[in-house]
Amino acid sequence: MRKPKGRLTDVFDAPDHESGKPRTVLMLDRLTHVPEAGDVLALAGQNLTIAQVDGRRFRDCLTSWKMAGRGSIAVLVNQSSEALRPLAQGPDHPVVTWTSKNELPWHFQTDDLPTFNHLNETWNAHPNDVGLKIEQSGQTLLANMRPNPYGYREYENIPSISVRFSGCKRYRVTPVNDHGWYGGQCRFSGLAPSWGEFYEISGDTRDDMDSTPWINMEGAGTRHFHFYLRDEALEVKAQDWSLETKS
Repeated sequence: MRKPKGRLTDVFDAPDHESGKPRTVLMLDRLTHVPEAGDVLALAGQNLTIAQVDGRRFRDCLTSWKMAGRGSIAVLVNQSSEALRPLAQGPDHPVVTWTSKNELPWHFQTDDLPTFNHLNETWNAHPNDVGLKIEQSGQTLLANMRPNPYGYREYENIPSISVRFSGCKRYRVTPVNDHGWYGGQCRFSGLAPSWGEFYEISGDTRDDMDSTPWINMEGAGTRHFHFYLRDEALEVKAQDWSLETKS
């Protein structure tokens, strides 16, 4: 079984516990899972039990800056910072793993993982757009949305874009938003490279792990496309896709 991991980016002192024990705050990012109090970190040959987790995960989707992994959080351990602080001072931040007190998500317990191909490297949906409009005709599915002009300046004067799926066999719109993705409610949380992007997913996509019903169409495509939007996620089984802009 693989262990969840993250990267240590900073170490600083916290006020001593009322019992007199020293306490240290560790800043972690590039998390593959969100740790909880009671989990045991493995760092620099030490096993450190997490006493507290700051659940705030910092991100900025308005500017389209991409976060590494699932954000940045702080964890508190009952340990002196003396031996830990030098680990965060070098140019290479060390990897931290931990043993979870609870059962881990499915993708930590299998080696048969799906792979993600990022499809929208030069464009994206508007981060504040709640107006996804779906049109279907025969074997064609159109997902209409506003483009993101903040991260992609060439779309400043383009009011709408459409992702066209040809040979569409079925699709569904699930209620997974950014809060759900970062909170581990999506089956690909901690597995997909990042929220808010458009992927083709190959391998076992574990469709049964989401209860949202599919809407059937007339195509026979089997490629799995997955688009994380502001308030939902669009999943499509189709033969191919293309991007259309509307001036």
